[in-house]
Amino acid sequence: MGAALILVAVACGGGEKQVTGLVLAAVERSITEIESLRLRDDEGRIWEFSTRGPVGTTAAHLRQHQLAGEKVLVTYRNEDGRLVASDIRDADIPGG
Repeated sequence: MGAALILVAVACGGGEKQVTGLVLAAVERSITEIESLRLRDDEGRIWEFSTRGPVGTTAAHLRQHQLAGEKVLVTYRNEDGRLVASDIRDADIPGG
């Protein structure tokens, strides 16, 4: 749990970016979809994401990450000032 978080703000195709951090909260829209996600990066910045459909994981899985202190990697896009996640997966951080 004391491992440092890593912020990755890497531009991907189509204006997408990525950030890695710890899950603070995950709100479900349905059993298979997430409504919103709150994440804290290594700098202590809080990121709030919404979604538009499936993002590759469930709120229940993200809550497991939250309890275990495991990082996730979020791919997102800024849409009119809102961060919209398109993919959320387990972070695979070497040495992390």
